[in-house]
Amino acid sequence: MAGAKSQETSTPCDSQGYPGIPGLPGLRGVPGPRGYPGVPGPPGMPGPPGHIRMCSLSPKSAFAVKLNGTLPGPSQPIVFKNIIHNQQNHFNLTTGVFTCINPGVYHFGFDIELFQHAVKLGLMKNGIKVLEKEARAKNSYGHVSETAILHLVVGDKVWLESKLDTEEAEKGLIESMFFGYLLYGNYNG
Repeated sequence: MAGAKSQETSTPCDSQGYPGIPGLPGLRGVPGPRGYPGVPGPPGMPGPPGHIRMCSLSPKSAFAVKLNGTLPGPSQPIVFKNIIHNQQNHFNLTTGVFTCINPGVYHFGFDIELFQHAVKLGLMKNGIKVLEKEARAKNSYGHVSETAILHLVVGDKVWLESKLDTEEAEKGLIESMFFGYLLYGNYNG
């Protein structure tokens, strides 16, 4: 039987047997590169309405008045004849006095043009001189202006008054302007 071939050894081995038991998991690999961003999701639902608080309007107070002519005698408020602005009516044209309705910090000022005239003016608050300004223009034109920042409470009064005697106040031509406005009020916001 030397020439006899065994059937086992002569057929090729291409058939597989049954799978064996899986082995243990391997080591974790190196992380891969970052992926592309995804597509945005749909918009969310609207949230509940926020807390709405009604804010009070800030107080307003402003005036600007003008006078062409002579000034009154000494220690009298200057009564201005022309209104440039007095929307809130806090400036009294009859008395020439501003009365504070809205407490706060105010800016007041005056501007005087004169010809052959002398002026001496006082800015008054409740009868107390806050500032004084003087100018003389013998044979020419002159100019004087001043401003002040004042803290006022309700009922405070501010005015501009002449400090020269009547005789000097009646000479020459004069044009004057007086103004004031609330910078900010004292209120709890």
